[in-house]
Amino acid sequence: MRLSTMAILLVLAGCSSSPNEQQAARITAVAFEGAQVDTKTARIAHGERLTHVLGCRGCHGQGLQGQRFYELYASNLTRDVPNYSDIQLDRLIRHGERIDHRDLWGMPSPVFQHLSEADFAALTAYLRSLRPGGGPDQARLPWEPDAAALIAKGELKPAAQSVLDVRSKEPRDLGPGYALGRYITMTTCAECHGPELKGHEGETPDLIVAGGYTRPEFDRLITQGIPSGGRKIRAMMSGVALERFSHLTRPERDALYAYLKERAERK
Repeated sequence: MRLSTMAILLVLAGCSSSPNEQQAARITAVAFEGAQVDTKTARIAHGERLTHVLGCRGCHGQGLQGQRFYELYASNLTRDVPNYSDIQLDRLIRHGERIDHRDLWGMPSPVFQHLSEADFAALTAYLRSLRPGGGPDQARLPWEPDAAALIAKGELKPAAQSVLDVRSKEPRDLGPGYALGRYITMTTCAECHGPELKGHEGETPDLIVAGGYTRPEFDRLITQGIPSGGRKIRAMMSGVALERFSHLTRPERDALYAYLKERAERK
């Protein structure tokens, strides 16, 4: 589960191309390890791993059969996905747009919009392989006062609006050698640390802090949730490490560390 209301909040195309074409060119350039496969079985297996890395199971439950968190209810994907065409599923996940045009809350589409075509195809293949199970979706509960206040101030927005708000904001591009690490931050870390990885005051730090970790210390942090040197981290990060980042491959963890370390050194 994404553990707080704040968590709910939160290569180049030619210069003559449209913003959508530029994004399409960008997201096809890099993918998680194992995305470029040529069999249905391998593609489904890659998609299954991504449901862990991307946190799908944290909201939708370990069986992806839906569960409530706070006022929201993460839908039963085993029953809902068959009702969507591939295009509609893309609009839902990467753009935050429901087929019934109602507001979608809590979906991390602002980060999912950066998923490569290969990764998204694998995720879709896995979701379509699931056998229906569990019960029907439940309605959203009335907003609690704190959430209602955030909505009134414009700090908590539907997924589709959040996608548009951060579309032009990305982590610093450090060149092709750091592309995979940057891609991983865009599709995972940015959910809590912001689209530019600068953090949210009082909630999450600028990921420049990763520059203070050695490679072994970093590995222990993101796979076990154990910080180094007596540092303190929020329970959310510990949960993300165990439930999500532990599913990253060694090359992915290497790439993530290399990018964050270089980003910190260039500050």
